[in-house]
Amino acid sequence: MEEILHDIKQGVNVRENLIEIRSRLKEPSERDGLFRLFAGERELLAALLSHEDPKARKNAALLIGELGIQELLADLYQAYEKEETLFVRADYLKAMEHLDISAYIEKLREQLTKLTAREVTEENRKHYREEVSRLQRLVLKETPGENHAFTGFKERYDVLLTTNRNYREITARQVKEAKVSLVPLGVRVRNAELSHLLFIPTFRELLFWLDVTTVEADPEKAAAGIAGSNLLELLERGHGPFSTFRFRITVAGKMPLDKRGDFIKKCSFELEQRTERRLINSPDHYEAELKLAERKDGTFLPLLKLHTLKDTRFSYRKESIAASIHPSDAALIAALTVPYFGDRAQVLDPFCGVGTMLIERDRARQAGPMYGIDIFGEAIAKARINTARTGKEIHYINRDFFAFTHEYLFDEIFTNMPVRGKKTKEEQDIFYSRFFDKAEEVLKRDGVMILYSNEKGLIKKQLRLREGWRLLNEFCLNEKEDFSVYVIGRRK
Repeated sequence: MEEILHDIKQGVNVRENLIEIRSRLKEPSERDGLFRLFAGERELLAALLSHEDPKARKNAALLIGELGIQELLADLYQAYEKEETLFVRADYLKAMEHLDISAYIEKLREQLTKLTAREVTEENRKHYREEVSRLQRLVLKETPGENHAFTGFKERYDVLLTTNRNYREITARQVKEAKVSLVPLGVRVRNAELSHLLFIPTFRELLFWLDVTTVEADPEKAAAGIAGSNLLELLERGHGPFSTFRFRITVAGKMPLDKRGDFIKKCSFELEQRTERRLINSPDHYEAELKLAERKDGTFLPLLKLHTLKDTRFSYRKESIAASIHPSDAALIAALTVPYFGDRAQVLDPFCGVGTMLIERDRARQAGPMYGIDIFGEAIAKARINTARTGKEIHYINRDFFAFTHEYLFDEIFTNMPVRGKKTKEEQDIFYSRFFDKAEEVLKRDGVMILYSNEKGLIKKQLRLREGWRLLNEFCLNEKEDFSVYVIGRRK
């Protein structure tokens, strides 16, 4: 590395050597050495900001930022002000993102105002867009702006409740006082008061339906369509008058990642311009999310998610672990299988995780004594925290299910079965065999098991081998990953 530094001092292959240094900086084992090496080379780095090669200036600026050399911020900002090569300007700002720029925030804000008022040629549009975006990120980082609060609960809206595709009618039946229709992504609800929807547990997301239902895959045309919709009117109805609103755009579909990123940048920029910057692109501090769902023909359905509208349906779920089931999935499982629940039933979850399945089981129909078992101590501790927030009483035990004993038998086993993970198929086969053996010990003769599992073959194998069990019902929730709910009863 000393040789590379020597070459830079001699003016040999400056650009290439700076790129090499930045590449090595990405390796954790190289970082400390590079920090020490450049600790006494601040004058050299500052001088490189005036190098005749614009790409050398660019890489010098980025290196200063990546090394986090706060003392060179003044040099970096002065170089940015003087820079006349358009494609380099945004990189000075990118470098500043690594530094404390609070002393320069007013200058950066003034520059942003000046830049956004400038006429832009089509030739310079790309570089202008990059510079504005970087300036905006810096300004928002220091002064995120007003946080809006959603207040439009009594207003009526057209919304989409995203649901499991196979069981949209479960959610549709819970909607009151509004017209509903089933659509590919879930349930469309027209002219609905939000207060009538926010208690329904079986949908995943609540998205607002814009009055433009199709936008083109061209970013400028997409932005034009969204800007011409009722988007701003929706935001005002939900929050009252506002000057600016922070947003981001996400794309769901088959669009390749490289094209997706470029599309989002261009569309976001155009949307800012067409709304006269009432909408501000802020990917890190957004309040509204425009979700573009790609259709088969390549066009998009634009939907709005408001992060100012707090979802309190599962506010008890303060704690989770990687294997935790989503609460709306647990609620759907409970809704599908509630006909098999007994009143005040004694319920056991032998792989309870953070308690979500038991909590949603009880919300669907009140249970009697509930017990949750898990071998993972952290999960049990988190389950107790979550359950305390509900006011329910569930007994949690940190133990291996196969070593569990109890003074009385249970009416139901209601559980999300552990996934195979690193186990072989043979090991998982043995696990399911042991599980059925243990279930026979802890479940009453007329008891029911409700299992959420992606091991259809292993469950069906146990049912073939054991005369004491029969499959009462089966609900496929995820065909792609083969997850289903199995309702299994004991033969009397």
